[in-house]
Amino acid sequence: MLKLFIATLVSSLLLVCGVVVFYWRDTGYDPSAIDLVRHLLLLPLLISVILWLPWAIYRVWKAQQQRKEQRKQDELAQSQQIEAVEKQAKPVDIEWIQLNIYSSAAYSALGENETIIDELQKFKSPELDTQLQNNYGLPMLSYRIQALDNVITNADEEDEFEIEHPRHQRIQALIEHQLEQHAETLWQIAQHLKQSALFYDSELAYEYRMHPAWIDPNSEYASDVQDDQESIKSVTKLNRIHIHILLSESVLHFWNETQSFEIVEHYLRSLGIITAQIQIEHHYLSQETAYKDWVLLLAQVSKQLEEISLILNVDSEIDQELLDEKTWLTDRYLPSEYASSWCLAASFLQLLETTPQKKLNIGLNVDNILDQLPTEHMLSLEQLKPVQPFVLILDDMTNIPTIKKVNHAFSQSHIEPHHFIYTKQSLGDTQHLAKIFGFMLGMHLPDELMTMIYSVDQSSTHCFIQAYEDMNEKLAQSI
Repeated sequence: MLKLFIATLVSSLLLVCGVVVFYWRDTGYDPSAIDLVRHLLLLPLLISVILWLPWAIYRVWKAQQQRKEQRKQDELAQSQQIEAVEKQAKPVDIEWIQLNIYSSAAYSALGENETIIDELQKFKSPELDTQLQNNYGLPMLSYRIQALDNVITNADEEDEFEIEHPRHQRIQALIEHQLEQHAETLWQIAQHLKQSALFYDSELAYEYRMHPAWIDPNSEYASDVQDDQESIKSVTKLNRIHIHILLSESVLHFWNETQSFEIVEHYLRSLGIITAQIQIEHHYLSQETAYKDWVLLLAQVSKQLEEISLILNVDSEIDQELLDEKTWLTDRYLPSEYASSWCLAASFLQLLETTPQKKLNIGLNVDNILDQLPTEHMLSLEQLKPVQPFVLILDDMTNIPTIKKVNHAFSQSHIEPHHFIYTKQSLGDTQHLAKIFGFMLGMHLPDELMTMIYSVDQSSTHCFIQAYEDMNEKLAQSI
């Protein structure tokens, strides 16, 4: 580099000297000693410095970046070394989440419940939606629930709760639809809550005795009132029903929580549940963290000793105003709408006179699920023999890195790609809550199958759903 700098300096000196000397000769200028030093020495030196200054700045900046990168690498190596030592000293404990699921429902453009599973395996395509237009004014493809349009039209004429925003209307209609699917289970919960209040809480017992659903002679529940007052059963203590409403974070700017709360509470009160035993909570989830938040919510429910939960997962992007924004960026946006719900509780909480439909087991911090499930159990499963899918894959299987991760996760098992069901493609680009919807579809596979659910978002989390009455004792002991 020194040679290059000297060469630059000499070149500048020769160039400047030639120009200055010829200029002085032509003008007849008689330079002084200061002029000679200034023009024939300092000026070439200044020109050389200016030419080399960008390179010098770049070298300084690059050296600083290298020092920063080296510090980061040293810190990373140190932290990895510490983690490796801690892991060897104390391996991460495997944690199991166990839940009983009493009822479930799912609804999308593909149909309801088991029908959705059938259509997923047929790779049903979206339909042309004449009510939605792209940025060229042409009809769009969508996964619209056609039956929901009539429901909303009738609701506008009859419903006492007026909702203005069209997207809010569709989401609220889906919430009400899901509540109706759990009517029988909610009725049993109402019975259990009442018996628990009568047995454990005198204040709530008084509220129940004064509740219109129990004292109105014209009420459909009136025939049971006298028997309830005469005999109070000892039941598992149940303090409340907790309603979790999972929504996309994109609805925050228009969603009316108060109105939603009133509609859900009105429905629950019509079943005889008093307000003091109802808790409603809204969750606004992003696509990036939705699956992680979902697993955390299930873990939270599994630790609730004296309450039962109803989780409603609902989203809809069938809204022209929203699609005008989306199609501004892309011509191939595919909107959809869907809803799913579970009524579930911790495994040790038994609902009055009700047997759970299925049991959910979630293994956390499991690097290899075959280390936890007995190999002979997996090999003996009849579901591995026929080509019948039972593994729900929640990820985008058009992404090559994702495909590699999924294949690697099952490479050591006897589970093959023909056992997979892919849930993402049926929900278009409405993906904020898509993985949760796909997860909840696990309830609608045949009872004789042990459903597995997997996502690369939580690669060390393995989920299993199995019919409650068919739970294998060896599996329970291994857990």
